[in-house]
Amino acid sequence: MKKIEFKKLGETIYYDECECGLPIYLWVNERVSNFYATLSVKYGSIDTKFKVKDKEYTVPNGIAHFLEHVKFNESADTTAHDYFNKLGASINAFTTFEYTSYEVYGTENLKEDVTHLLDYVYTPYFTDKATAKEKGIIIEEVKMGANRPTQQLYYQMNNNLFHQDNRRFLVTGTEEDVKSITTDDIKLVYNTFYHPKNMFLVITGNFNPYEIVSLVKEVMRKKNIPKYLNPVKIYAKEEESVVNKEQDITGNVAIPKIRISYKIPKKRFKKYSDLDTLTYLRLLLNANFGATSDLRADLLEKELITKLGTESYIVGDYVIISLVCETKYPHELEKILINAMNNLSITKTRLSRRAKCNYAEGIYGFDDIEYVNTMVQDFIIHFNGIDNEYFERIKNLNIDIARDILKSIKLDNYSILTMEPEE
Repeated sequence: MKKIEFKKLGETIYYDECECGLPIYLWVNERVSNFYATLSVKYGSIDTKFKVKDKEYTVPNGIAHFLEHVKFNESADTTAHDYFNKLGASINAFTTFEYTSYEVYGTENLKEDVTHLLDYVYTPYFTDKATAKEKGIIIEEVKMGANRPTQQLYYQMNNNLFHQDNRRFLVTGTEEDVKSITTDDIKLVYNTFYHPKNMFLVITGNFNPYEIVSLVKEVMRKKNIPKYLNPVKIYAKEEESVVNKEQDITGNVAIPKIRISYKIPKKRFKKYSDLDTLTYLRLLLNANFGATSDLRADLLEKELITKLGTESYIVGDYVIISLVCETKYPHELEKILINAMNNLSITKTRLSRRAKCNYAEGIYGFDDIEYVNTMVQDFIIHFNGIDNEYFERIKNLNIDIARDILKSIKLDNYSILTMEPEE
């Protein structure tokens, strides 16, 4: 077993791998009495086109989420919920653009819970009856999501930003997408992607890591794992321009909402890793729009905003920066926020202060088993592995790098989306 050490924090993440290829990440906190286990597959809602050997496949939007739902069925009469409820454990699952995760949370019976988590995820049970049943449930979920203004705003902005990227489409798929999914589609995706070599297990809590690794290896050794098909995901080339520069829509809101998003080619930050790029960008945004920024204080004092937030993330070859605002004066705020983005600044003092805050948040985060579990998942999915020097680099951020990244930001390619209350 290998150790991934955060030396300055005094924290260790244990790593091992089963013979079948399943990676195992473990973090021990002896101060807690609970545990959090997640089994994740690197398959999400954007992965609708792929190739196996020389054959290409296209599956309906929403199938990753549909598979997540139907996977809880263990037989015609039982579900995974039934089993875990008897053990006093809480189970859930979620699907994102990039991956799907099955999770178990409890205070006792860790070994039995982890064993069954592996058993039900790696035991296929798919029937036309189960597929038909889930369609009704998921369609209701789709309808509920359609009435959520935040979701509407987010996906409509994605449609304004992206010409080809599948983030334009709901994770759940539309009602028509859900209706079109077949049991054969589900089996195809499961058999292609739900392989230990395309998955990873993360467990955080109070336990003996060596005992848990031995247990997982023993459980997986008994399973008849087929040969990995090595699928290749296929994504369309995304254009640099945005689809819509500006759009006004209506929604179920009491106060207008604004979303201003910038689409910046990642190649502008090629000197830096994705993780470092996002780290500095988020610090820059926080310094200029965060809770202690002069702009935010001024806008609140003048009652021009009720909420203001920022986002930054990477989509393929692009860095996306978003400002999200709730205001009674949307068009006035648009001008103010765009002007602020065009005049971003950072000082050594403010950078240092923000870095210390982020470092402290990281230290405190290691008291939370869910925080660490999510952190590990994020590292694996978005940055291809755990960076054990990350918090040290946060603590020692370089003002010259911050200014270099600031200079590299290109802000001429953006979209403005405003949601006004329905009449």
